[in-house]
Amino acid sequence: MLFVGSLRSADRAEVVAAGFKFVSIPAGKLRRYWDWQNLADVFRTLAGFFVALGIMLRFWPDRVFIKGGYVGVPVGLAAKLLGRPMVVHESDSHIGLANRLLLPLAKTVCVAFPVDSYRLSRLYSQRLIHTGIPLNELFYASEIPNNTGVVFPQHQPLLLILGGSQGAHTINQTIKTVLPQLLRDYVVVHLSGSHDFSGLKEWAMNERFRNYFLFESLSNEQVAYLMKKSALIISRSGATTIAEIAAIGKPVILVPLPGSASEHQLRNAEYLAGKGAAVMIEQDNLSPEILQELIFKILNSDLGARLVFNIKSMTQKGADDKIADLILQ
Repeated sequence: MLFVGSLRSADRAEVVAAGFKFVSIPAGKLRRYWDWQNLADVFRTLAGFFVALGIMLRFWPDRVFIKGGYVGVPVGLAAKLLGRPMVVHESDSHIGLANRLLLPLAKTVCVAFPVDSYRLSRLYSQRLIHTGIPLNELFYASEIPNNTGVVFPQHQPLLLILGGSQGAHTINQTIKTVLPQLLRDYVVVHLSGSHDFSGLKEWAMNERFRNYFLFESLSNEQVAYLMKKSALIISRSGATTIAEIAAIGKPVILVPLPGSASEHQLRNAEYLAGKGAAVMIEQDNLSPEILQELIFKILNSDLGARLVFNIKSMTQKGADDKIADLILQ
């Protein structure tokens, strides 16, 4: 097995630690707006194609699996030229630009959402197979041990706020504003990300809040425990996070990241909201008053139970096995 990433890939350490060989290639980012780097990235992608071609000729893979991203484009082109069978995976409810370029070249495209959610011609729709997203099996467990090192109060519902690895500044500031009111009725666990963590930590220490637990980030296993324990989750709408929430089966308020590639976070959130599986607030409409009202409504009416029922119906357990079977066929 050979893992191909970009020259700037942050995955190298994890891949090598897992025991796999990692090689890197130059590849240009596929931007949808004017930037002088677009011109340079055309040449990077072209260079990446020739490097990928050399890698393919030396390694001669029986199968090529591409998980989206701009690095996949030169690799996919090289695989097609050399007649290597290719399987692509798309995590979002809208096929991203890199995968759209690879769609005509791939034998199979594994998708995270039901096939009918992708607006494609019949020719391409026939290549889609609904597999879901591979997840840590812990998210499907009936019980998850407390692996956070923190004992949380049991007498109040727990609200979990997830802002992503770097954090979501608007969500963080909204939580900061509404926190005194929330702590009257709820325990609040807040993963702020790196950008706002120091400021929020200093503020929270000065205010001496009880039942407010602030973290910069946590491991996947620790997040699984907190999701399981939570009464309600407030989150961005990245595809993997949505899949984890669906597997756990919790009501969620989604605040999609504005301007994400192909607006994939907005499309993901709109899809779930349209199926009655989540409540969506666009970031421009996020206010302390609206957020507090929605939290109360979800936790004090049958809306919460309906959200849980609908989002649980969207989970696809065993996605890893399904994708592996398709690669090996």
